Amino acid sequence: MNCHKTGLAGASVLALTAAAGTVLAQDTDAAAGTQVRGGIETIVVTARKREESIQETPISVTAFTEGMIERAGITDIADVAIRTPGLAYGNYGDEKLSPTSLRGVIGGSGSAGADGAVGFYLDEVFLGQGVGATIDLFDMERIEVLRGPQGTLFGRNTIGGLIHYTTARPTDEFEAYLEAEIGDYDHRRIGGGVSGPLIGDRVSGRLAFVRNQRGGTSYNVVLDEEVNTEDSWSARGQLLFDIGDQTEWRLSADYREVDQDSLVFETLNYNDATTFATVLDLYGLPRNADPFDRNVYADDITYERSEAWGVASHFMTMIGDVELVNITAYRTHDYANRTDTDRSALEWAYDGDPEEVSRFSNELRLSWSSGDFDWVGGLYYYQQETNNLSFIELGGDLMTLLGAPSLAGIQAGSDAAMDTTSIAVFGAGTWNVSDRLDFTLGGRYTTEEKSINYSQSDPVGLLGGDFAVSAEDDWAEFTPSANVRFRFTPDVMGYATVSRGFKSGGFNDALGDANGISFDPETLWNYEAGLKTTLFNGLMQANVTAFYMDWSDIQVAGDNPATPVYDPIIVNAGAAHSQGLELEILAQPTDNLTLGFNAALLEAEFDEGTLPNGAPLADIPRAPDYTANLNAEYRTPLTPGTDWFVGGEVLMRGESYLTVDNQEDGHVDAYALVNLNIGLESSDGRWRINLWGRNIFDETVKERLFDLSSQDVVGQKFIVLNDPATVGVSLNLRY
Repeated sequence: MNCHKTGLAGASVLALTAAAGTVLAQDTDAAAGTQVRGGIETIVVTARKREESIQETPISVTAFTEGMIERAGITDIADVAIRTPGLAYGNYGDEKLSPTSLRGVIGGSGSAGADGAVGFYLDEVFLGQGVGATIDLFDMERIEVLRGPQGTLFGRNTIGGLIHYTTARPTDEFEAYLEAEIGDYDHRRIGGGVSGPLIGDRVSGRLAFVRNQRGGTSYNVVLDEEVNTEDSWSARGQLLFDIGDQTEWRLSADYREVDQDSLVFETLNYNDATTFATVLDLYGLPRNADPFDRNVYADDITYERSEAWGVASHFMTMIGDVELVNITAYRTHDYANRTDTDRSALEWAYDGDPEEVSRFSNELRLSWSSGDFDWVGGLYYYQQETNNLSFIELGGDLMTLLGAPSLAGIQAGSDAAMDTTSIAVFGAGTWNVSDRLDFTLGGRYTTEEKSINYSQSDPVGLLGGDFAVSAEDDWAEFTPSANVRFRFTPDVMGYATVSRGFKSGGFNDALGDANGISFDPETLWNYEAGLKTTLFNGLMQANVTAFYMDWSDIQVAGDNPATPVYDPIIVNAGAAHSQGLELEILAQPTDNLTLGFNAALLEAEFDEGTLPNGAPLADIPRAPDYTANLNAEYRTPLTPGTDWFVGGEVLMRGESYLTVDNQEDGHVDAYALVNLNIGLESSDGRWRINLWGRNIFDETVKERLFDLSSQDVVGQKFIVLNDPATVGVSLNLRY
C-alpha cells in the first residue's frame, strides 16, 4: 500500500464530528489583522468585504495570521491545504496541473483556459488557477479560506469556495525583517522586507522578496543525478498614498520566476502487453522495481520554467457616508515545460504543455449604511486571454522502430487561443433587526463570453490527423445568497446560509478532437448552518458547521475515447452531492499552553453520470472522508527577555481516491503526518530561532495517479509521492 493506516482512535472519533480550522499560535503582541481577547488571538477577517472578528462572521472560514504562518512554516498552498479541514490540494510537484478541492468540489482541468472550482485571490484580485495561482506565500498579513459558494461578493467561479491571500501593507513607521532557513536536501530559503514612510506622512512604501531553493528528493538512476528540485524567487513592492483623511491609493507590483526540475513520476506498474514494455525488455533496460523508493528512470531531465508578474491599483475614498473602492489589476505569465513521457532509459517520447496567459480585471464597489441597513454593491469586469500549447515529441529509439530515424524529435500537438470576458453586477443588504438578529440577502448576475481558435498539427498521424476549429459561446447566471445570524449571547452566535454557485462553460483547449470541444456550465446549491462560541472568559473557542451541497451538470475530465492517445477532455457528466460537518476548537488552559483541534467529516459522491468512456461515476476524487489537525504549543520564559517553546501537530487524512474513475491503484489509505519544532524567541518578538522537523516519521503518500497503461507507446501507471521527512532550522529577525 502507498501509506500506512494510522491508529488514532480518539482523533478519528472527533473527526467524525467534523471540521473547520485554524493553525494555532500564541502571539506576544497582536499582529496586523488580529486583536487579542483574553489569552486567545482573535482574528479579524474580510470575508464579507468588511473587517470583522472571525467569531462574528456568519461564514465557515479558516484563517491564518502572520504569526500563524511563520510558526507553522507555511510557504505555499500545499501547506495551507494540509492544515485546513475540507481543503485538498493535489501536490503534483509542478506549477500548472495540481488540482484544488474544497468540500469535495473540484475542478476538471489545470489549463488556464478552464475554470477551477476554488477561486484564488491576492489582495482581492482574481488569480485564476494553475500557474497564475501558484505564488510564494511571503510577507503575508493573513490567509483566509472561505467554504461554500462565494459568488455574491467575489464571483469568478468560486463554486466550491475561495482562498484569499492578503499581503502586509506599507507602514507609517520604519520596520524591517530578515528570514533565513536551511534544511536537508540542500534546502535554502531566504527572504526579507522593509517598510516605512517615504514622503512625510503622505507616502509610504514596502518592498519584500524571497528566494527558495531545494535539491532533489528523488534520484534518477539513468542520469545518475538528483531530481525533483525547487528553484524560484519572488519580489513585491507597494506604494501607499494618503491623499486625505478619507482617501487612499495603493499601487502594487509583484514578480516571480521559476526554473526547476519537477514533475517526477515513479512507475507503479507496467502493461506487459504494450509495445513499450516489449521494447524495454528487448533492449535489456531496467524497469522501476520499487515505486516508493524515490529512484526514478528517465533519459532526460524534466524542466519547468515560468515568469509571472502583476500590477494592481487599490483606490478608496469616502463620498459622504458612502465608501467607494476601485480595484484595477493586470496579471500575466509565460510558462514552459518538457518531460520524459515514458520515464525510461529509452529515447522514446516526451511531452509538454506550455501556456501564455494575461488577465485584466476591474471592480467598482460601494458600501454604506442607512438606518438599520448595511449595503454593498458594485460592478465587475474581467478579461482573459490564454494560449495553451500541448505537444508530444517522438524520440530516436521510437522513430527507429517505426522506420523513420530521420524524424527523431518531430512533434505533434495542439495550439489553442481562448478569450474570456466576464461582466457582473452584484449587491447585498443586511437588515439589522436588533443587536442580536440580522438578515442578509445578496445576489450576483454574471454574463460570460468565451471564444476559441483551436488547431492540431499531427504530421505522423498520432493524434488522429490535422484539423482546426473555431467556436464561441456565452452564458448568464444569477447566483443568490441568503443568510440569517442570531446572537444567543455575546459569546454565542448561530447562523444559517443558502447560496448558489455557478461555474461557466467553456472549451477544451488541450489535445483532443473537434467533436465535443465545448462543455456547459455547472451549478451548485449550498445549505449550511453553524454555531460559533467563545467560552470560559475567552480562554476557549468552539465552532461547528453542518452543510449540504447539491450540484448538477458537473464538469468532469476524462480520457477522450475517440483518439488513440491520452488526451483528457472536460464533459458535463451528471449530478453529485457533498455533505458533512466541520469543527474547530482552540483553547488556552494555561498562560503557557495552547491547544487546538479541527476536523471535518465529508461524504462526496456522484448521484448520476458517466465518464467520456461510458464508465459510471461513484466517489468524487480528492475528497477524504475525514480531515483533522491536532496541534499544541508550550511556551515559557527561559531568561528575562527570552522564551523557549516546543510545539507539534498531527495532520490526518481519511481514505480517498485520486482519480475520478476510482481506480484501486489510486486509492489512498488513511494517514497522518507529524511535525515538531523547538526553539527560542525574544519576548518582544525581535528574533526567533526554530529547529523543525516535518513528516518526521517519513510517511509515504501517493499524491497523484496518472494512468497511461492502455497507451501502447507508454504502457505504465505513474504516481507522484509526497515530500519525505525533512529537518532544518530557521532564523527570523525583526526591527
